[in-house]
Amino acid sequence: MKIKEKMEVFRKFTIEVANNESETSLRDFQSSCDRKLEAFRKKRQAETEHKFQVEEAKIRRQANQEISREVLRQKRLVDNCKREWKDKLLGQVKRLLEEYQATEGYQEYLTSKIQMAKKVAGEEEVIIYINPSDADKKEALEIKTGTELTVSAMDFGGGVRAVIRSRNILIDESFVTKLEQEEAYL
Repeated sequence: MKIKEKMEVFRKFTIEVANNESETSLRDFQSSCDRKLEAFRKKRQAETEHKFQVEEAKIRRQANQEISREVLRQKRLVDNCKREWKDKLLGQVKRLLEEYQATEGYQEYLTSKIQMAKKVAGEEEVIIYINPSDADKKEALEIKTGTELTVSAMDFGGGVRAVIRSRNILIDESFVTKLEQEEAYL
């Protein structure tokens, strides 16, 4: 073989070795780039998911706050409506009681409550109070029940109150007390 042929064989061999090394290096580089790209994608995916979770939690908190505010607003609205309804109802009841107090039925009611107080007292001394607004009915009630009545210095809205001091008993059949008891249930 001549030098030129030898050089040609050497050149081909060198190029082939260089190509093989180049391909190996290129494959290693490509594989390294693929690993880095995959790691980058995973990192970005994790960051994106984390941001999404943080944003989702933020949105949920805001939604819960808005829901809480709305629930509170609606509770206040319901409470205001209940209060208005209760005030209207109690106003109507008071008006009806005032109308009732002008009837004959009210005088019969007072008579029955006075007799009930006398029956509870039995032989013991009892002080029976009527409302100041019923002072005009005092004489008629005393005649009808045969009991001395006292006009209270305190307005209790109608009805009767009686005190049996010997037994420390207060019989409270006043309309104010009855209204307060009913108001507690509303």
